[in-house]
Amino acid sequence: MEGVVIRHLWKSYKDQRGQMHRGVQDIRMDWQPGEFISIIGESGSGKSTLAKLLLGLEVPDRGSIRMDGVELTALHFRGWKQQRRFLQGVFQDASGTMNPCRSIYTNIEEALVNLTGASAPQRRECLLSLMAQAGLSEKLLDVPVRQLSGGEQRRFALIKALSVRPRYLVLDEVTSGLDLVSAEAVLQLLERCRQETNCGVLWITHDRRSAEQVSDRIFQMQQGRLVLEGIHQIKTKEIVV
Repeated sequence: MEGVVIRHLWKSYKDQRGQMHRGVQDIRMDWQPGEFISIIGESGSGKSTLAKLLLGLEVPDRGSIRMDGVELTALHFRGWKQQRRFLQGVFQDASGTMNPCRSIYTNIEEALVNLTGASAPQRRECLLSLMAQAGLSEKLLDVPVRQLSGGEQRRFALIKALSVRPRYLVLDEVTSGLDLVSAEAVLQLLERCRQETNCGVLWITHDRRSAEQVSDRIFQMQQGRLVLEGIHQIKTKEIVV
């Protein structure tokens, strides 16, 4: 079956006092290729926990995540490495996704070498095209990651993820803190890549207005649960799967 299918997903964790809290509770959701889904909700509602579960950065207590027929919750390191080409993620803090001492070009080219069969000229052409669409200067290519602002690091992390042409892209607050022009460039870049490659996008955001502009569906998350779903801004309904 094509698409990402999430069924009865649960994840709990301990706080600093040793008390258990439920990060996500009985999540049930389908996500199709080419579909742009936004998840909105207050801080602590479980949005980032869901993103980490989808990307294999957290292991669920129970439940299933299937991507194009592959059960992701059963994968170990080698299995995840094989799937990484198809499922990419970018978080608000992008510092952990790139080597801070190496240049932007070296960081992104490494992903293209490891995950695609593109030649050196093709890799450079891909990178320059994505940079132009994201409103980033070619002069930044040779700059070490540590010298960039947090917003610039996040945009380059997005370009790194898009460069391998994934089937699915999980984004956690990638436009947070960006100025309006930069945020709009990022959303336009996502829309163009979605049209060109049929990449599915799951965007976690506090920006309800932007979510309404770009999303096919909008989910609201409260206390670890998906509570409401909006379809093309027409209506909201209780989620029943």
